[in-house]
Amino acid sequence: MNPIPRIALIAGLAAITTAAAESKPNILIILTDDHGYADLGANGADPDVRTPNLDELAGQGVLFSNGYTTAPQCVPSRAGIISCRHQNSFGLEDNLNGPLSHDEYTIAERLRDAGYITGMVGKWHLDLVKTPNGKGQRVSVDYLPHTHGFTEYFCGLMHQYHISHDLQGNAVPDAPKLITDNRYRIDVQTEAALSFLDRRKADKKPWFLYLPYYAPHSPIEDPPHYMQRLDHVKAPIRRMALASILAIDDGVGAIRRKLAEMGATENTLIFFMADNGAPLRAGAYVGSLNSPMTGEKGMQTDGGQRVPFIAAWPGKIPAGRKFGEAVWTLDASATALAAAGAPADDKVEGVNLMPWLRDEKSGTVHEMLCWRWRSQAAILSGGWKLIRLADKRRYLFDMREAGRETAADNKIAEHPEIAANLEKKLEAVAATWKPGGLPDTPNDQDGSFYDQHVERSLPPLPLDKGATGALIRGGKQLPDGSVKKKKRKAAAQ
Repeated sequence: MNPIPRIALIAGLAAITTAAAESKPNILIILTDDHGYADLGANGADPDVRTPNLDELAGQGVLFSNGYTTAPQCVPSRAGIISCRHQNSFGLEDNLNGPLSHDEYTIAERLRDAGYITGMVGKWHLDLVKTPNGKGQRVSVDYLPHTHGFTEYFCGLMHQYHISHDLQGNAVPDAPKLITDNRYRIDVQTEAALSFLDRRKADKKPWFLYLPYYAPHSPIEDPPHYMQRLDHVKAPIRRMALASILAIDDGVGAIRRKLAEMGATENTLIFFMADNGAPLRAGAYVGSLNSPMTGEKGMQTDGGQRVPFIAAWPGKIPAGRKFGEAVWTLDASATALAAAGAPADDKVEGVNLMPWLRDEKSGTVHEMLCWRWRSQAAILSGGWKLIRLADKRRYLFDMREAGRETAADNKIAEHPEIAANLEKKLEAVAATWKPGGLPDTPNDQDGSFYDQHVERSLPPLPLDKGATGALIRGGKQLPDGSVKKKKRKAAAQ
């Protein structure tokens, strides 16, 4: 047999490489902020919610009814998704424990090393370092997304963003460049995501976009172009929350139309999740709700950690599925890496969900899920959840029915052996975290949370009675798209 000519061999290898690149799916992870379980139309908890595009996404993919985060607070929850492992494994347990260490091999770095263009738009929050006096925090450019594997970024919260490219798609000199855009933040973040996708039209490489929208987190606003579409909602703070979620939903719709225009619909794996549940306490309420779950942000009851959760990949994930097994946000990272053929190692703690979603596997995904945050620790296993509040209170809940995490539902006296077995498993996992062990020191706010929601020994929360998080009222959208602020009320959160 004649040897293959060198030029033909090179061409053949190039074709194989190109085909391999084209076979890798694009990956889109959308994350919302303080978004309660009730506020996704597909979950069927509140008829006032308007999320038609997300409901369609769930209908064309899978809706997870038991989707959890790894923490009831944003920095640790986000750190888990980005690092691909439980944040307690490397000591980033609380908002005050940042920034995300450069020692972590992030999802963006893993996908970049697998040949992906990596982009980030929206709230990062993994760049907070302590101020010199140790009493506060500030953003450090040394920990912005580009230092963790993102090649393109439009990173910011309200009106200021560190960017690599402007909204017209132009690379900016001396990035990261700090810019100001006074338009409604969700609209800006959607526009930046669409700009990232426009830049991919000429690319042959697959892409990864992480889109953590900054909503419905405070400060809450009343953008008229969304508020007027929700005149059926009478409570003003509730209406503002649903307006921000409607804005996110519009953004998801625009992004999916862009994917269709690019011919990328069937080659894009999408996850939609929240970082934690909605806050309800005085001074923090933003109008989002966790119904029918018990509790709120900052708690390891389901109100704090069970969130809206969707995955879709047309042609790969069967449409119209409802998945009831417990999963969590680490699984989105693990599934994305597996789909991309990206570098994986024993630090990746999530589970590739595709075998379950394609009916190649059935039954339980996780033997157990474990949490530790502040003075709380919890384990979910075999349909039971044990919650340990410091070393003072223990609750055992049968999780087969949502919203049954009150003192009246506590089964620990009836099943002490189940509780003891779960606590032993939880202790073994916590021993591997940094620092190791379970919390023994009470925290006053945690105690109040459980008195309020679990023990029901405190009066009902005064929702929508002025006890809100930071609030911007009377914003008037001007012809240039900016917003004029008439009044600002701020509250600690």
